[in-house]
Amino acid sequence: MNATLLKSIRALLAEQKSLILNKNAEFRSEQQSSRDLISDEAELASADLAANVSIHLHERDRTQLLMIEKALGKISEGTYGLCESCSDQISEKRLQARPFAALCIDCMEDQEDPRVYLN
Repeated sequence: MNATLLKSIRALLAEQKSLILNKNAEFRSEQQSSRDLISDEAELASADLAANVSIHLHERDRTQLLMIEKALGKISEGTYGLCESCSDQISEKRLQARPFAALCIDCMEDQEDPRVYLN
């Protein structure tokens, strides 16, 4: 992988990390302020439902943040872009679309193929 592409991917990963961390701070602030404004049980139920959705989205972001951290570590180690399953090079197109991808397309498809689990 050329140095220019690697540099742009590192910048993209850092930007995505920053966005997630900012959303995390907003999430915490929103959770605290929404609890302070609740006046009746209907509002509490509505707030709880909204909080559950927010928590689900927050967990997804947390998972993505871990994947970003892992990709940044691989860049530092010099192993970025290698499939964790077969050790082949992950295509540049895939890495540009999903810079924290850990598997090449073939291994990802194998992992998602339900027939693999039936045998």
